[in-house]
Amino acid sequence: NFNSKSGLLKTTTTCPEVDQYWYKDAVVDNFAPVEHQQKWAGEGQRYWINRQFWGGVGFPVLVFIGGEGAESCNRLTSRMYAYNLAQEHRAMLVDVEHRFYGESYPTADMSTSNLKYLSADQALADLARIIGHIKSDFKTKDSKVITIGGSYPGNLAGWFRLKYPSVTHGSIASSAPVIAQTNFPEYMDVVGQALIHFSGQKCFDAFESAAEKVASYINAGDYTRLETDFKTCSKISSTNDLKVLLGDLMGNVQGTIQYNNEHNGVMNATDICATMTASTDYYANFVSLQALYRTANGQECEDASWADTVAYLSNPTKDSTNAGRPWTYQTCNEFGYYQTADSQTQPFRSWKWLDLKFSRDICYAAFNGWTSDPQVEWINQNYGDIHIAGTNIAFPSGTIDPWHALGVQNSTAALLPQPTEQSVFIEGTAHCADLYAPANSDPESLKYAREVIRSLVSKWLA
Repeated sequence: NFNSKSGLLKTTTTCPEVDQYWYKDAVVDNFAPVEHQQKWAGEGQRYWINRQFWGGVGFPVLVFIGGEGAESCNRLTSRMYAYNLAQEHRAMLVDVEHRFYGESYPTADMSTSNLKYLSADQALADLARIIGHIKSDFKTKDSKVITIGGSYPGNLAGWFRLKYPSVTHGSIASSAPVIAQTNFPEYMDVVGQALIHFSGQKCFDAFESAAEKVASYINAGDYTRLETDFKTCSKISSTNDLKVLLGDLMGNVQGTIQYNNEHNGVMNATDICATMTASTDYYANFVSLQALYRTANGQECEDASWADTVAYLSNPTKDSTNAGRPWTYQTCNEFGYYQTADSQTQPFRSWKWLDLKFSRDICYAAFNGWTSDPQVEWINQNYGDIHIAGTNIAFPSGTIDPWHALGVQNSTAALLPQPTEQSVFIEGTAHCADLYAPANSDPESLKYAREVIRSLVSKWLA
């Protein structure tokens, strides 16, 4: 039973089995000399616990690692596969929010100077501290810990097992883009491959044709046509305005592929291909598709303002709903992951405006004249990219998840130096699909992947 002596405030949440807490002893700079260490501003670091299945002292602890957005109690409910694993192993479920996201701010705001405390290394150290704290609070220091994350937190899960092997017994590093890379044109290659996988070459060609038509209007200087057809919220008055519009239009398609079939009632790859091939006027189909996206997203109009984009990404105010600024900082500083249209083998290749310069300009405008490219060589040296040499790590990823291009795949699994590292490559699934609770509609490949993960967790906890 948590009580105030630990400095933990228990607040009610909307998930009956889950309690929310604040870790008061989180440290702003985990690597500062102890004499200069400061506690976090405000409440501290937010985390959640579900003890519904916990067997008590000595039983396992499954820890979800938060990432580039606010966490919530939902992470520890029956929506996620870890809930099933907790039931099987009588484990406690924990979810930890990442520094500078949601309500977990080490500093009063996210000014560029304060964001120097935002890094993967700091997040991993936070996690090590908080796991130690929870185990000591429940007097269960011998409990085995499994760390779980998807996407960027998938990286953190793998890296945590590498950097803090005494704190966790195994990690599920789902859809983890462990290679840091400044220019990431392969993302759009996989989008193109996914369109073909679900709906054939015809769908790919329809998108390519529509994109070329958009490019022809741009080259002719006919911005008015684009403003009308895509219902922009403001006039396109600069190349950067145009880039924002193109980034949004392409981004809608990226989102559909990345999260294909993972959210009910949302268009999937097959749906958008049906719209794109409904007539032979592919540009008109594309205009209709973007209108459907606006309706689905609750947007009246399409964003085409560089000024608005910069204002949002530059705003230093603490804001639990603005994950854009901190995540953009992490990409500018550490990871890159800039999703350009540079590849000549994807449907939006005519959109040459979505280039490396666009991402560099965003870093420059958002972070006080930032001019450096991200330190990807150091990140890869620090964590080992796909040669990561940690033990007891599962690397599940889906073949149509665009992020798999930077992750461990069947073709690169042989590069994993440790025999207890395992690639779980899932045919036809998207981003982090294996982390969700099983559904009747799951393909066989996904059912099999969960069984592989389940047997690995059993082995680690044995």
